[in-house]
Amino acid sequence: MFHQVKELVLKDIRLNGRERNALYSMLLYVLSTSYVAYLSFEGVIDKNSWVALFWIIVLFAAMNACLQSFKKELNEQGLFFYTLANPRAIILAKTVFNSGLLIFLTLASYLVYSLFLGNPITANISFILCIILGSSALASVLTLISAIASKTTNNAGLMAVLSMPLLFPLLLNLIQTSQICLSQNNLFIAGNQLLFLALLNIASVLLSYLLFPYLWRD
Repeated sequence: MFHQVKELVLKDIRLNGRERNALYSMLLYVLSTSYVAYLSFEGVIDKNSWVALFWIIVLFAAMNACLQSFKKELNEQGLFFYTLANPRAIILAKTVFNSGLLIFLTLASYLVYSLFLGNPITANISFILCIILGSSALASVLTLISAIASKTTNNAGLMAVLSMPLLFPLLLNLIQTSQICLSQNNLFIAGNQLLFLALLNIASVLLSYLLFPYLWRD
């Protein structure tokens, strides 16, 4: 299982290395939205608006990043992967790859966003942990939703409909954790919020691990 997961992750890395347009477009999205926010607020924004706008940018970047996760595995090359790999290895590999990609995009968003609109965060270590755990939680949830949506013809629309109710509690926690990081430079104070994010990661991965084989056999 571990060997299959590693090979599938490396396969996704190689494929995305050859097709860099998607990554460049997501980075361009981050840059352009941050610049538009800078123009809209004229470089001056209150702390709560800074947090809310940052996670809105991350949310749509995450949805774009995970949208086409199973374009080949469940459609064009489905039979090939069906005979080649364990379905649980496939969903774990996609989750790992999307988590790494989204962590990279969120950290890039944080740097670019801070460049244009400043950085009011006081507890930088807690906020970085929030970014890592929050990005991986977003990736875990969106990867499973992407697998479900890929079975339909309108996968983008279905993914948006399915993801919003599931992501609202996560986004609320991310915003609350970020607001703590604005005023409290203490890792212990944000500990409960970060623990919730870690548990949500575990729960979403386990849910994907248990449910994906049934979707795979459909």
